[in-house]
Amino acid sequence: MKEIARRGQEIYDHKLRAQLEATQLGRFVAIEPESGDYFIAQKLDEAIQAARAKHPDRLAYALRVGFATAVELGHCPS
Repeated sequence: MKEIARRGQEIYDHKLRAQLEATQLGRFVAIEPESGDYFIAQKLDEAIQAARAKHPDRLAYALRVGFATAVELGHCPS
């Protein structure tokens, strides 16, 4: 899993970041590191589902374009 994340982040940093952050800020991208294919969607699960549809036997690395984390977890108001 760490290798998939490392390779996915490398592809994002070196090949996709400038393009996606200029045009897809805030959307989600799932990157399949073996092929370099990537899938963009408004929702995280949609990006992952698109990656699985094309590469059902491979894992993808997902992130939110322009953000340090894909999701933010916080406390619920009482």
